[in-house]
Amino acid sequence: MNDITLTGYRPGGLASLCALQSDYYAREWGFDHRYESVVSASMAEFLTRYDPGRDFVQLAMQDGSVKGGITIDSLDGQLAQLHWFILHDDLRGSGTGSKLIANAMNFVREHGYPRIYLTTFQGLDAARHLYEKTGFILTKEQEDSTWGRTVVEQRFDWTA
Repeated sequence: MNDITLTGYRPGGLASLCALQSDYYAREWGFDHRYESVVSASMAEFLTRYDPGRDFVQLAMQDGSVKGGITIDSLDGQLAQLHWFILHDDLRGSGTGSKLIANAMNFVREHGYPRIYLTTFQGLDAARHLYEKTGFILTKEQEDSTWGRTVVEQRFDWTA
């Protein structure tokens, strides 16, 4: 396996993250086109106000391709959101996910964001382990079918 390089924003990077997520969640969880629609719309909205001084985008690159990434959306400066954390299947278990989340949380601390949250769903145990190891706490669960399949959606919060 070739080395992984972590980079900031680059054109097409978030679209690649959306494609990785859409493929993974359709294949592994049975999510349909609604998932891709919601995620791509959310990414487009984020990009209209993206400010590299306030927001964090980190992409995991291998051989010129996006193989994973993570973002921090500063929202209002008091509450931020961790978004679109994904790794290609080939990188799972490589330590890249731990490095991405550590870098994102270093950004949060350096910028003094007092609160951050993320949304996910029950069953993504490896990701949940990373979130909890980083200090996120499960604060809400509810069953929903936003993604074309019923899952237990979860919200995790982190406070400085």
